[in-house]
Amino acid sequence: MRPSQPLYDALASGYEEHFAVPHRRAYDDLAWERVRALLPPGAPVVDAGCGVGRWARRLLDLGHPVTGVEQAPGMVAELRRHPPGSGFTLVEGSMTEVTLPATAGAVLAMGSLQYTADPERAVRHLAGWLRPGGALAVLVDSLVGLVLELVGAGRDDEAVDRLTRRRGVWLAEGHAADLHLLDRARLEAAFRAAGLVEIRSAGLLVSAAAVGRAGLAGRLAADRDALLALERRLGDDPVLADAGKQLLVTGRRAPG
Repeated sequence: MRPSQPLYDALASGYEEHFAVPHRRAYDDLAWERVRALLPPGAPVVDAGCGVGRWARRLLDLGHPVTGVEQAPGMVAELRRHPPGSGFTLVEGSMTEVTLPATAGAVLAMGSLQYTADPERAVRHLAGWLRPGGALAVLVDSLVGLVLELVGAGRDDEAVDRLTRRRGVWLAEGHAADLHLLDRARLEAAFRAAGLVEIRSAGLLVSAAAVGRAGLAGRLAADRDALLALERRLGDDPVLADAGKQLLVTGRRAPG
């Protein structure tokens, strides 16, 4: 797999603006609502693949001490230039190699797990940072959501290729990063194998499967609040999880 670090280095200086795009801001806000509900008050949180600290700032504002794990040098440089705030600790390195104690009330991997060489091994590793009762939340691009989008766009051969190989590619700023395309069944199995319980899956931007990217953009522009209200209702049904553009899977370490 082509590594993601060069691409994220290239994106680092303008990464905050990357999430100003309406559909990215929408799934980011929907994910935040769901993750926030899982957080034990004031508990330490690990943000695995923290980027420039977008989520860390939100967590710090809620009173959570945050450990951010990041390996892309460009992202690390931005974090050092613009620290997320007091209570933030940066750990430079790969989220699959860094060793942390099992003290976190929550571990988040928001858009980072899919770039690891072995997602199942990565889930086990991240779960090892949780204290009893702590929550793991993983956000990835959805295999099914992407295949449906490609079919809707008339890119049939690419859709079949993605479905068969379970691999995707992100092209940006002249760089390409390969990623795993994951579905609910594979991620939930990985969570169970890591010993996690209370496993839940939600699809984010499920409506995109019905209306396409252009239709989604139009609905967000016309009435964002109404679309997000619909998405909250659709996302609560695990049957629809795989149809989302993004897939959010959560679970807890069993209480001690």
